[in-house]
Amino acid sequence: MKKKIEKLEEKDNVLRIAVTLVIALLAIGIIVVAVKLMNPKVDTDQGMAFLKKMDKKDVATVEKKVQALEDEERAADEEWANRPVKEKFAGAFIIGDSITQGLYEYGVLDQANVMADRGTEVSKNNSNKIEEHIEKAKELNPQVLFLAYGMNDVEAVRGDADAFQDNYCPIIEDLKKSLPDTKIYINSILPAAQSAIDRNEWYGNIPEFNQKLKELCEKERVTFIDNTDLVKSEYYADDGIHMAPAFYTAWVNRMAEVAEL
Repeated sequence: MKKKIEKLEEKDNVLRIAVTLVIALLAIGIIVVAVKLMNPKVDTDQGMAFLKKMDKKDVATVEKKVQALEDEERAADEEWANRPVKEKFAGAFIIGDSITQGLYEYGVLDQANVMADRGTEVSKNNSNKIEEHIEKAKELNPQVLFLAYGMNDVEAVRGDADAFQDNYCPIIEDLKKSLPDTKIYINSILPAAQSAIDRNEWYGNIPEFNQKLKELCEKERVTFIDNTDLVKSEYYADDGIHMAPAFYTAWVNRMAEVAEL
């Protein structure tokens, strides 16, 4: 009996030891797995294989493909830039005075993209056409809107550039509020020929008018387009104010360039 008890006790001891060893091994296994997860070994085999593959590639072939893509992109850009002017201005609208009328009178742009009338001024002293132009612009809600006024205002405000600025300001503010998604561009007043200045000295103040207009555009955060350098002596009509057809090609190109049409 005593020996049987001793055998049972020995068996229990062996069992406990075995269980203890199993638990210890499991614990060690868990610790090893955790350490591997926290400090994974970087497998560089795939990376080395990729580099070896790249080393075997023909560099000249790759360069040719890159050059071909660049040439294709450049050709697409040139094709876009060389679109017909009328196509560039498809989403644009231009409002202005009799000088602006030349855009459609000489066939540079379609009349659907231009609304202009002789004698129109922002000062509204002699014409209220400006109100019709503004309402039309609001109705069309164009992507891009160009304004071209001022020559008639020079005489209307008797050469007072500050008065011209005061009269133009509410028009720009109204358009900005009514057409929040439209990009607005303000064209400068074209310089008058000396013959026109000799007849009316107020035309000599046009540079001052343009400076005030530029300051207003900066204040209102709209883009001012200075077209002064586009005017050549051979472009002037007999009155020294209106322009010959050649001017209008240069003018629309300038507007398209500034507006990125």
